[in-house]
Amino acid sequence: MAKEQLLSLLRVQELANEIQAAQRILDEAPGKIEQIEQHFRDRNAEYVAIKDRYEELDQDQRLRSGELTALEESKKKFMSDLMQVKNQREYAAMLNEIDTVKAQISDHEEAILRDMEEIEKLKGELETHEKHIVAERESVAKERAAVEAGAKEAQDQIDQRRQERSEVESALPRDVISAIRRLEPRRQGIFLARAETGTCQSCYVRVRPQVFQEIKAAVAVHSCESCKRFLYHPSLKASASGVSAGEGLETANGGAV
Repeated sequence: MAKEQLLSLLRVQELANEIQAAQRILDEAPGKIEQIEQHFRDRNAEYVAIKDRYEELDQDQRLRSGELTALEESKKKFMSDLMQVKNQREYAAMLNEIDTVKAQISDHEEAILRDMEEIEKLKGELETHEKHIVAERESVAKERAAVEAGAKEAQDQIDQRRQERSEVESALPRDVISAIRRLEPRRQGIFLARAETGTCQSCYVRVRPQVFQEIKAAVAVHSCESCKRFLYHPSLKASASGVSAGEGLETANGGAV
């Protein structure tokens, strides 16, 4: 009876460890997805900045081209009006207007030329970034899908392990189940510990010789007087032919208090 309970406890602990590991994967999934998407947003921001600058220059070039046409028309008009002035004062004023228009035309032509040069440069950068963005978008989709698939697999595992745990626990006494429920949140999910060389391997407190012998023979269920975890001897697993329960406990019980 005690041996069966201990084997059940081993299996419950193994299932609890697997549920805990799967839960970590599930909990970390949203953060991983956000990290993947943030990386894409950072890279995409460079592309958007270049695209915005390209569109800004293109619009500026169009506006200046329109204004340049109007300035050229004004220059023609002033040149025509120059022939019809009646005195030196009007002539000087008209020349001043023509010089002003010429200066504005020169400024617009230089600005348009600068816009054109930068636009050509940005075109090449946009083409390069567009290729990278397409590739990164595909990479992001794959990475996200992998994380989501891992999360789904973890959730499926949690559901399956919880179902199996419930079935195993149904055969355990209520007081044992109550003890497990108390211990798990206080002991980071580890409610079972190995007892070797007369010592609890979780808190390293010695077990009374008679108690240790009973644990080793699996004739009684005992708890550590210090950490309160249930105790089992490693030979218990070897005695269960073909049973792999508790194999993940070697690390889980090593030094956890």
